[in-house]
Amino acid sequence: MAYRTTVVAPLFPSSRAREGLRLVAKCYTPERGNAHGLTLLFFHCAGSHKESWEPMLAELLSAKSHGHRIPAVREAWSFEMQNHGEAAIMNDAALKAIGSPLTVEEWAEGVKRFVASGVLNGHKLFGVGHSLGGTTLLLSVMPGPDGLPGVKYDGIVLVEPSLITREAFDANLEEREGALRDMSEAISRRRDTWNSREEAHKYFQKRLPWVMWHPRVLELYVRYGLREVQGQGKVTLCCTKDQERATYLHAEPHFVVLDTIRDLPPSVPLHFVLGGRVDLIPEYIHESVINLRKVASVQKVPDGGHFVVQENPQGLASALGQILLGTQAAGTKSLL
Repeated sequence: MAYRTTVVAPLFPSSRAREGLRLVAKCYTPERGNAHGLTLLFFHCAGSHKESWEPMLAELLSAKSHGHRIPAVREAWSFEMQNHGEAAIMNDAALKAIGSPLTVEEWAEGVKRFVASGVLNGHKLFGVGHSLGGTTLLLSVMPGPDGLPGVKYDGIVLVEPSLITREAFDANLEEREGALRDMSEAISRRRDTWNSREEAHKYFQKRLPWVMWHPRVLELYVRYGLREVQGQGKVTLCCTKDQERATYLHAEPHFVVLDTIRDLPPSVPLHFVLGGRVDLIPEYIHESVINLRKVASVQKVPDGGHFVVQENPQGLASALGQILLGTQAAGTKSLL
């Protein structure tokens, strides 16, 4: 094991949950951590969980992924949306009381409150967001309610972001609305209950998109993405179909954060990591966002599509390792 882990679940105020919502975060401390290194903040995609990054992280912190050079990492934190994974279990009563799906803005607000608590004071923060998580990462940069400060990052990596400019969306309106509708309907039809984790595992191994996933990633999904059905001896999805579907239908924040991209200081490098296989998101969508400003790098990971985190964790670790090593080299030069 390349790291040791700790899970925290602070309770923060929420405009929709009377008793607040718990933000569940998992801290990964490298065995050979560097107090002067970067602290990585990870944000998962819709329908996933905080542990989805672990196979990639294990590769990132091992020398074999990037020519025997290991990026200087102080800590890594993976944040879970409050209605996903372990967080959905901890927030079960609050989510039922709310009665309607959470939004990505609430996830970002929780992260801002976490950072504002001071637990990461003195850390150099580097954000990495996958798909919906990329939107959350960018939302966390923006100031929140009641003077809540935005998070200050030393660098940002967007992995297969689910972002598109309004101009590109409007120019392809019928196609884009159809894609969102198809995704919503597919989630509604999806099976969500199994007699056991073993049965669920076998089910996923034979069907898209899970059949494309790295075996270790799938094992973690079965372990952390499913929960016991109380009193029935069955398992079901931690993130309900209604909650996941809402993340696709609530499109406004994906447009709002485009201004964050435009307004990022030049001193904050913005990197894009895309899957080498074009499947869910056409190239023109990514290009519309990449062209908003000068970016530090664009990499494509072979043997991976939109779910590159799940499909090729080693390839993603190699790409992220290059970014981090380059960032640290640039920081060293600036001190000379």
